[in-house]
Amino acid sequence: MLRRGDVVVRGHSQGIVVTAVDKRVLVVPLVRGTNLLHRADVMPIAWEASVSLRDMVISCGFWGWIDVAGQKRVGQVCVRTMQEVINAMRREAAARQTERLPAGLVKSSLAFGPMMGSRGRRVGAPSLG
Repeated sequence: MLRRGDVVVRGHSQGIVVTAVDKRVLVVPLVRGTNLLHRADVMPIAWEASVSLRDMVISCGFWGWIDVAGQKRVGQVCVRTMQEVINAMRREAAARQTERLPAGLVKSSLAFGPMMGSRGRRVGAPSLG
């Protein structure tokens, strides 16, 4: 039976089990590369695996439910990495919920807020480039 934190492999796809319910598991994919490309990507801290998982990023923004059948357990991540994954998934869910709100409902996070008619620079100001 698969548990939270297990590293699973099926074909060429690899992932980490977040939760298991009956015969299905919620999995976040492992992506090859060392750059964080998405706001919900997490760099793993440590894991114990029988396959090489070097240079991998945990992509917490693209989770999905899959069947347990055909999944092969090859290792497990540490508790601290799993906490980072759960926190990243919560932040991503909150961000997606905020993005679904109608325009103008959430106050701007810019320092002075957007200025209508502004083109982004003052005429006659020294250029920074």
